[in-house]
Amino acid sequence: MREYMIYLIEEEVAKHYSGNELKLFQLFQQYEQEEPLRSIIKRQVDYVTLPVPTFPLQQSLEQALKNKEGYKRVAYQHKIEKEDSTAKLSIFEKYLKLSSKGSFEAEAIFFEIIRKQAPYFLAIDASSNRYGWLQPIKQRKFV
Repeated sequence: MREYMIYLIEEEVAKHYSGNELKLFQLFQQYEQEEPLRSIIKRQVDYVTLPVPTFPLQQSLEQALKNKEGYKRVAYQHKIEKEDSTAKLSIFEKYLKLSSKGSFEAEAIFFEIIRKQAPYFLAIDASSNRYGWLQPIKQRKFV
């Protein structure tokens, strides 16, 4: 089973850490693991993240998935079940949680919809030390 925490990163922070996402990954990893420092790290996490645009995201998910076979929605939870792939997206105020198993097909559908909402979503799979932007950040080229 794969589990992703997806955060919307503030634009300036995202641009500053583009190419050095490891630092952001380490911050979120510490936030989940370091109980004694949690209140301090929470302030840092709050500073670098933005609230998830819940209403527009809910509308986009509904619009894109309402006719898709195997799709179910209950409040702020969306689920896609396919033959060999299952994914569940839970929407919270400051993050999204995507749990999936089987092939990557169902989770890819969610990732595609989420990345269209804002350009600075960072997905983190802490259990397998994987992380990355849902939409690659374009670097300015200076001539």
